[in-house]
Amino acid sequence: MSDPAPLQNPKGVGGRTLSDTVYEQIYERISAGTWPEGTRLPTEIEMADTFGVSRTVIREALLRLRIDGLVASKQGAGTRVIGAPSQHVMEFAAPGSVADIQRCYEFRVGIEGEAARLAAQLNSKPRIADIEAALEAMDRCIAEGGLGADEDIAFHIAVAQASENDYFVRTIHSVTNAIRIGISIAATLSTRSTAERLATANREHWAIFEAIRTGEAELARERMQAHIESARRRVFVGR
Repeated sequence: MSDPAPLQNPKGVGGRTLSDTVYEQIYERISAGTWPEGTRLPTEIEMADTFGVSRTVIREALLRLRIDGLVASKQGAGTRVIGAPSQHVMEFAAPGSVADIQRCYEFRVGIEGEAARLAAQLNSKPRIADIEAALEAMDRCIAEGGLGADEDIAFHIAVAQASENDYFVRTIHSVTNAIRIGISIAATLSTRSTAERLATANREHWAIFEAIRTGEAELARERMQAHIESARRRVFVGR
């Protein structure tokens, strides 16, 4: 296996961390086939030397790749590539944005999970009706063959509004661009039809809604977190 090229701009820029930069470039090499499935990656020491960063940075990047399901580590056997995302992900994401989009999904898991929990606790009938209306709009979008980005975002905003906490609402509004990019990547690269992919996402939405409607706070949080993790996998891992 040939040595990878040195990192470009290895120092974190624009608020991005060193581990973001390393994560993205290892991700890119895996998706491009430079390090195909089954490849044993260089040691932490070797990668730290190659990328010009500390072993701590390498460990952080590899941890996120393990969470993605792209690499696995075994005592005494090192780290191997066990899965590969589509090589086209890097083409559809803006330069330097893959790690940022990934960070957005990580952030949303905690934030939106808590918003769903509060929505279920408060159990406001008018707010629940708004969530249901957003889901019905998504159902119509699926029937009409649309992409569903606006409807998807409307659902997440409706759940945030049902928390009756404006900080959650403003947070979701602040990440709508990243959500749209993720939806576009998933739609472009998915091996499934748009209708099938949207139907899967909306089944997850309806399950969240049902937990909110019945006031099951912890279940609502768990289902929202599971949905966002599934959405992340659909974008970055293709499953």
